[in-house]
Amino acid sequence: MPPLLAPIELSNPDKLEILQRLDRYRKWQSLDDKRYCLACAQILDGHDVLVVGGTRGTGPLRLVCATRGCHSIPMDWVIPTEEVLARMATLEQENLPRKPVTRSPEKFSARLRKFATQFRPAA
Repeated sequence: MPPLLAPIELSNPDKLEILQRLDRYRKWQSLDDKRYCLACAQILDGHDVLVVGGTRGTGPLRLVCATRGCHSIPMDWVIPTEEVLARMATLEQENLPRKPVTRSPEKFSARLRKFATQFRPAA
């Protein structure tokens, strides 16, 4: 499924400035900063984030996850702990597929609270 809007190509300094301006939830120091997407369970960095929208009737600029089929936005991304990054690196080294997140509505809030304890609070 192709993205609804084509991503805007930006230079690295311009993309960092857009990330810093549009992500009201967490600070971006560089494009190498990592975030964990709660929607698709993937690690992304500033280089991966898609900038879409803009002028000419497509609405304001927006940041979205680059994972195919995931349309999460900055409020869905958390700063991963070293433990989470190490676990993800191990999965990549072993070349194991990552399991998609399974959702059960009746226990979602409890699972989210437990999951969120693995992450640092926003700066």
